[in-house]
Amino acid sequence: MNIYRILKNFSRIKSWRLKLAGLLAFHVTGRRYIGVFLDPVMACNLRCRMCYMSDPDKVHRALPQQGKISRDTLDYIAETFFPYAVKLQIGCATEPTLYPQLPDIVRKARQHGVPYISITTNGQLLSESLLRDMLSNGLDEVTLSIHGLDKPTYEDMMRGGKFEKFLQLINTLKAVKPDFPKLQVRVNFVMNADNTSSLRRLYEVFDGLHIDILQLRPIQNMGKTSYDNFSTDKILELYDSVVAPIKEQCRKDGTICLCPTKDQISLLDKEEKTKFDPLVDYLETLTYYYISHNGVNKEDFHWGEENFRQYHSRKHTAGNLLKMIWNPKYKSFNTHSTRKLNYDIS
Repeated sequence: MNIYRILKNFSRIKSWRLKLAGLLAFHVTGRRYIGVFLDPVMACNLRCRMCYMSDPDKVHRALPQQGKISRDTLDYIAETFFPYAVKLQIGCATEPTLYPQLPDIVRKARQHGVPYISITTNGQLLSESLLRDMLSNGLDEVTLSIHGLDKPTYEDMMRGGKFEKFLQLINTLKAVKPDFPKLQVRVNFVMNADNTSSLRRLYEVFDGLHIDILQLRPIQNMGKTSYDNFSTDKILELYDSVVAPIKEQCRKDGTICLCPTKDQISLLDKEEKTKFDPLVDYLETLTYYYISHNGVNKEDFHWGEENFRQYHSRKHTAGNLLKMIWNPKYKSFNTHSTRKLNYDIS
């Protein structure tokens, strides 16, 4: 399954009624339509400057090791959500390689038929043996979260990380690729005023390793972080000379590129943000499931007591979808940029 092509095709559907009707059909027939985003442990080995983990107060609250999913909880998560997941992303706000039973998550997801399983990691602790173990259990994608492509920038932005270990990881990925040719390599890069120029070294650093998916995302204010330059002026200044050529090279190489346009980035610095769209919000509520040791991002979900179908039966989800489909006051989805951005998928 190419999850990115599915997202691209879904974004091409202009009729909001057709989008909702499709979700309704998937819902009532018990087919997969949700994304599960799982943080198995609330900890990280780095203190990246653009991450909330660089806020000492928040780290103190988030990092105690009791913030780890137990085996029993993992079984409950697998049985409750995995049968309805189109994609499982392991690692969202924290570092999943700190979780000792990481291959078990991949194995359970594959046993429940999740068609696309991805891990997002800074890669500093991702050994070849661990990677091979996960790939053997069904891992489809490794997403590398990086914030610099030269040693000074990388180690300044990713405090505690070593650029040499990152380069070693690239060699590890090269080594396992022949044995697991379907492995997808994704790179997530958050652009700011001080690291965007380092993107010029992207293809030098990844020489010999094909990037299947590349996401270039401009910095956004995530609260109290040690890096506080949230202006996108430098990104826009370098867009035509640095970002645009990468997008073109992705097109030539067959790399899926997720990157906002200059206009979409420009909107981030404007005080006036997009107005609330109940349709878009409902779609996200219906399809996005963030899960950690604290539960799921549905405040009214009876954690540990009910399953997926029971929850949606109690919430009358099918009926609500029908009502929204036939509600005449909604004419179209908003397609402008928000703080979450819209991405061109090319």
